[in-house]
Parts: sequence; structure tokens; C-alpha cells
Amino acid sequence: MTQAWQRRESDIATKVGWRTVTRKHFTQPSGFEIDFDTIGSVGDHSAAVIALTADNKVIIAEQFRAGPEQVMQELPGGMIDSGEDPVEAAQRELLEETGYSTDNIIALGAYHGDAYSNNTHWYFLARDCKKTADQMLEEGEDVTVRVISISELIKNAQTAQMTDAVAVLYAYEELKQLIVQK
Repeated sequence: MTQAWQRRESDIATKVGWRTVTRKHFTQPSGFEIDFDTIGSVGDHSAAVIALTADNKVIIAEQFRAGPEQVMQELPGGMIDSGEDPVEAAQRELLEETGYSTDNIIALGAYHGDAYSNNTHWYFLARDCKKTADQMLEEGEDVTVRVISISELIKNAQTAQMTDAVAVLYAYEELKQLIVQK
């Protein structure tokens, strides 16, 4: 049976631009000592939401992303503030990035992006979203709000046109049923 490794000393967190790289020190069960550089701060959490209008259109936050160097169609979302409930964070991010809001939101699940990320991503499905405000973007954010079909969302997830494609997997069966109901 695989055993967890033991942490052998405190983490070292280093800011690189607006990102944090955290070095973790471990001792494996064999006694071998190893260090890993991980992305983000220990305990980071983020929330993203598949937001549907009353007629089952998907609200997208379209943004240029420096990693892939392309415009991506993304789910509205962002970091969960310390002490903030993940549902409240998803609702806040939806409102800030798109101006849409709803109280009809359910959790889809949580996800670890990769083996070297400290962030837990929380995903939600929101229904009956309505435009209730203007965008409230932070300095440096450049977001265009788009409304697309569920079929287009699924295609974007399958063709590397969006981030957080795993959320589409979590909601896939329900989204497919909504397409059939049309």
C-alpha cells in the first residue's frame, strides 16, 4: 500500500510576479529526502461556475491568457477569499466578471489541477442567471462576456478552447439532457 510522505520542515513560499511558488520538503517511507516546487500557496481554493440563463444559454468570460497565448472562453471564476464559502465565492465571481447573478446554484465537485498545484478548484452549476449589474473588474482584468450554446461549451471543452474543462465533465450528463429538451 502506498504511504503518504512525511513533511520534514516548513514550506518556503516565494512570490514570482503575482504567483506564488511553494517549496515543500518531504521524506519518503524509504528515508529518501526530496523537495518539490509547487504552484500556489498551501490551502489555495478557487471557484468557477457553469452559468446558465433561463433559456439554457451559457455565460462565458472570454479573456486573453498568457500561458497558451490565446483568447480563451472561460467559466466565470476566481480565487476564494480566506473564510469565504465556495458557493458565495462562485456567486461573487459570476457577478463581478459578468454582471449576472442567481441564487439557483449547486456544487458539482472539487478538483486538483495537477500533481504540483496547491489549489483546489471548486465547480458549480448555476441556473436562471440574470443580468443584474455591470461588470466589476479588477485592475488588469479584460473580460468580454459572451453567451453561447451548451453544445458550443462542450465543443470548447473538447478542443482546448477553454480553461476549467473538467467542470464540463462534472456537469456533462445534465448539460446533455438540456440539449435534448430543446
